[in-house]
Amino acid sequence: MTDTALALALFVLTVGPGLVNGFIVRDAGGQKAGETTASYLARSGLPTDVAWWVFAGLVLAGLMIRQQSAFAALILVAVGTFGHLVNQTKFQLLDLALPVVVYTVATVARNRRIALAVLGLVMVLTYTASLASRLVDARQQKMVVAEKLAEQRQEAEGQPIKTVQPIDAITPGVLVDTGQSVLEMWLLLVAAFAVGDGVRSRRAHLAALEQRAADLSREERQRAALAVAAERARITRELHDVVAHGMSVMVVQAQGAAAALDRHPERAATALQHVIELGRSSLAEMRRLLATGRSDAASDAQLTPLPGIGAVPALVDQLRSAGMRIDLLIDGVPETVPAAVDLSAYRIVQEGLTNTLKHAGPQAEAEVRLDFSTACLRVVVADNGAGPAEGADGRGNGLRGVAERVAMLGGVLETGQSGRGGFRLGATLPLSSPAVER
Repeated sequence: MTDTALALALFVLTVGPGLVNGFIVRDAGGQKAGETTASYLARSGLPTDVAWWVFAGLVLAGLMIRQQSAFAALILVAVGTFGHLVNQTKFQLLDLALPVVVYTVATVARNRRIALAVLGLVMVLTYTASLASRLVDARQQKMVVAEKLAEQRQEAEGQPIKTVQPIDAITPGVLVDTGQSVLEMWLLLVAAFAVGDGVRSRRAHLAALEQRAADLSREERQRAALAVAAERARITRELHDVVAHGMSVMVVQAQGAAAALDRHPERAATALQHVIELGRSSLAEMRRLLATGRSDAASDAQLTPLPGIGAVPALVDQLRSAGMRIDLLIDGVPETVPAAVDLSAYRIVQEGLTNTLKHAGPQAEAEVRLDFSTACLRVVVADNGAGPAEGADGRGNGLRGVAERVAMLGGVLETGQSGRGGFRLGATLPLSSPAVER
């Protein structure tokens, strides 16, 4: 609808003044009997040539399809405009459709080179059409003048009239005059191209920004999903360590209470009290882990801190109360330990002692060694029990969690049979690796 309105506006501005003048003249002098369409157009100052109206129709059709097919519209408008030039040697308001269509082509062209090629071709054809029109017009004028001179000369001499054919030539003056006549149209074409190319560049820039924003949004969602997955894996490891250790100790304590219930009721009561305390502490730690994904700041403030190396003696004492014989050896002076290493060392000791409690046997002894140095922390948990079960590969869920922790910190994990005949779990954790610093 916009293109149709534009076409009608240009057409009305082109023929409107002539139509108004025709009505004024008719009202002033009265309409003559037998007046034809050609005589009416001539009286109105409008073109009487049928070709002009055909070319005008091509221009209007091109304008109305410029949004659907810019290049087809350019062909129609160019043919119509060049036809007008050849017939009348000057541009009219309707021919302003040519810069409009050039603007449209510049906005939809795939690249600037195509639009520049189209602009150059249109400018050359415009100049060519204007030059051809001038040559045709000059030839007609020369023929008229030559015929009049020949007629006058021949009448004076009493000789028959002969038609004189002038010789047409393209002179530098004609070329310069043609350039001056099309200069305004060229300026309009260049301006239309510049505006259209700017619109195309802006659209391309906005499309690139939208695509980049979409890519960044997708990457952000992917990073968030990876972070959620990593957090879930961490919580899963922590829950496994808490549940496995707590349940193992509670089972041992409950078995001892059942065995001492008849002959030593006081020992049974003590064991049951340990079960209650351990169960409560395990539940509290599970609640802390499960609450990490909540956004309630008030509840987060009540969470207990994560366990670390400083809690290893309490862990050893807790298992000693369950009947295990454990030796704790600390070599070196503990310095500032990164939080990730601190928690991982505690979980490694917890996993090693839990495995000893579950698999080493009732009379097994365990040894926990913490060796501190300036570069790393070495954690070793070994026992003299039955060792790994027949066919076991030492890669249960707990050990897989330990392996993930050590790999995340850039450390080294060692598992296998100990020199005392049981199972040995060792890990070397660097204190200044990039993973630890993060």
